[in-house]
Amino acid sequence: MPEDLVKRQHFVPRTYLKHFGIAEGAEYFVHALPESETDKKAIFKSNIKNVALEKHLYTLPGETNAQKMAIEKFYSEEIEQHYDSIYQILTDPSITEVTSEQRELIISTVVTMYYRTTKWINTSKNFKSRILERAFQLCEQTGKDYFMFEDEKISIKGRELKEFTAEWNKNRQPGMVLIQLETALKLIKIRLANDGIMVVRIEDDNLELVTSDNPVIAENNKPQRFAPFDPTNMLKLPLDSKHILMLMPENTAGLENRIFRRNSTRPFSEIDKLTSNYSQMQNSERFMFGSKSALESYLDTKQESERPLEEGESTADIFAKLKDLGLLKY
Repeated sequence: MPEDLVKRQHFVPRTYLKHFGIAEGAEYFVHALPESETDKKAIFKSNIKNVALEKHLYTLPGETNAQKMAIEKFYSEEIEQHYDSIYQILTDPSITEVTSEQRELIISTVVTMYYRTTKWINTSKNFKSRILERAFQLCEQTGKDYFMFEDEKISIKGRELKEFTAEWNKNRQPGMVLIQLETALKLIKIRLANDGIMVVRIEDDNLELVTSDNPVIAENNKPQRFAPFDPTNMLKLPLDSKHILMLMPENTAGLENRIFRRNSTRPFSEIDKLTSNYSQMQNSERFMFGSKSALESYLDTKQESERPLEEGESTADIFAKLKDLGLLKY
């Protein structure tokens, strides 16, 4: 049977997003908040089919649909179709051990979700756009109608910057998504040798986590040396409104297949919720996702919890003020 050419390609899997939404018949719906909005009226409801996607994001050059769909098929068959099974494992408090195959799938899922989003591609495109703008300026200043790129003579005769840049980025996008996948596969091998698995559960009915269109958060105790590929980064992924998965580097030998679990109760649950949701906002490219109540709660605390500390003020002062405002219950 011939391979179908899928045009609408999701960079955040629907199998992941549905756990932040609600089922209506056979369909799943999630609420979304544009990352720059502060008004609750901006929150809207959407079918998960219609968010976190881009047309032909992973489509490769090729003569057949199978060749063009190679990366899309890899993500679908090797990662996404197994997500529900690892979700059930990670959110079942009675499971404290996994098989080596399950552990590899968990780590592979997080790492590929970290690298497959459009944020990396768009960052690269923006960087290339600035370089091309400078190249056009230099050509204009020197009277040339070409510039050199990696020992190749690139003609811009009769070309406009905007049109040229769009064509340049489009032609190089397949190479970018291949590099992303290759980088993810290399990092998976490294993290399989080092990572431990921890799941934090938020033990409070009134506290909800959100996610975003760039949901995997990388953190390091040395932010001045932060690098995305650094295997000492902690990787954090909210699994639903109550669970956060963490890949912890430098795991203890012999405990590789253990799932470490922590139940987060007040006041720590409120801290975990606030910091996770803030990280999702900071990491998002366009949208945050979750229930309507979770997104509204995020906006309620946004102004106070995310403002810079004033001189002599501590984080505890912020939490005290949020409590006085009735936004925290502890």
